[in-house]
Amino acid sequence: MQSQIEALTEAVNVELEAGNWSGVVTLTAELYGCVVVAGDEQLAELVQDLHWIANDALVHPLEVGGLLAP
Repeated sequence: MQSQIEALTEAVNVELEAGNWSGVVTLTAELYGCVVVAGDEQLAELVQDLHWIANDALVHPLEVGGLLAP
């Protein structure tokens, strides 16, 4: 299970760096399930927060784009 969590975490990081919010939403949903099964409540909360942040970025792309602009 730990190797699956690590692989998903790395995949989430790749999607974050690419700015692919839909990929982050999809992967964090899967990662959350794995983390819950592993019993890591604190990491599960962080993954859930990231999931909702990415979801908000999809729903409000102009506001997020403004925050990320140089």
